[in-house]
Amino acid sequence: MFVNSSGSGNTGDIKVNSPQITLDNQGTLNANSASGNGGNINLTSDLLLMRRGAQISTNAGTAQQGGDGGNINMNSKFIVAPSQENSDITANAFSGTGGNVEILSQGIFGIEPRAQQTDKSDITASSELGVPGNLNLTDPDDSSIRNNLNDLPDNQIDTNTIIANSCIVRSNEQNGTFLITGSGGLPQNPSDAPLSSYSTGSIRSIPSDTEKSPASNRQSWKIGDPVVEPQGVYKLPNGQLVLSRECN
Repeated sequence: MFVNSSGSGNTGDIKVNSPQITLDNQGTLNANSASGNGGNINLTSDLLLMRRGAQISTNAGTAQQGGDGGNINMNSKFIVAPSQENSDITANAFSGTGGNVEILSQGIFGIEPRAQQTDKSDITASSELGVPGNLNLTDPDDSSIRNNLNDLPDNQIDTNTIIANSCIVRSNEQNGTFLITGSGGLPQNPSDAPLSSYSTGSIRSIPSDTEKSPASNRQSWKIGDPVVEPQGVYKLPNGQLVLSRECN
């Protein structure tokens, strides 16, 4: 949508009131002027989504001539414009004065106010030869949240090691094999490929009676014996924690 002026006349205004406004693939809301004043843009929405080079502009002097940038007023609950996709909100001028950008929002994500346009998503009210306009953004300060999002550690809990070193496994003298079947298709690390739904590892079988040391005095467990519940959380030699009981 645009109401551009190709001459020295002032540009018309744009007013949009919608629950969701989406501009995608270089979609535009423009009220630009070649040598006159830029128009005004007023937007009200719950969500303003700008993707892949979208533009909202009231630029003046697009023919490198005079004219003041128009004004942009937004009242959007959330504004989303991924930083690397170069979607811009601009009220720039060439030799005139930059316009005013007023934004009231509960959350602005990706796009940032800057003195000049860059190859990222920008909010600007600059002037090439004149006086820049004003940027006034009212949104919550969520920097503490963004700055505390840490990467997950590369080495997650090794379930094979935990089971192999637990007292429960060592004291169970029935022969058998314990299979690790993965984590429901989720990778162990963020950069890993998804895991198969089939077995991905195995734990050694408990030695048979003929393989045991004669000095072994452990009492074998058999069906019908009570199951001893874990007593607490214990730290293994490698620093990992396991829910188990004390060894006899």
